[in-house]
Amino acid sequence: MDVQNFYSMIEADGAVVLERFMGNKNLLIKFLKKFLADNNFQALSEALEADDYEKALVASHTLKGVSGNLGLAPLFQYSSEIVTAIREERLKDIAPAFEQLRVQYEKIILLIKELES
Repeated sequence: MDVQNFYSMIEADGAVVLERFMGNKNLLIKFLKKFLADNNFQALSEALEADDYEKALVASHTLKGVSGNLGLAPLFQYSSEIVTAIREERLKDIAPAFEQLRVQYEKIILLIKELES
């Protein structure tokens, strides 16, 4: 799968992201593949399971930044919702946002693995 198809499948603007990488598709793919090793989703999951909202805030905020830089719009959206919910102490809103984040994260991870280098 190529980069354009990847971003189309996650309903994100690949052109903007590619511009951020100065049109270098190989560099973008390299960074997307590095995202596979990012542990912030796992850290967020574990922190939420332990009701450790301080760690959850750090992990969700970091995930928000990384996903924003890579143009992973669905991950950016739901991690942003989690950050806001934690900061505003709307704890009941965290679980639904995390479930959406989990679904999108799993989809995106599978699609990144299909990217052509």
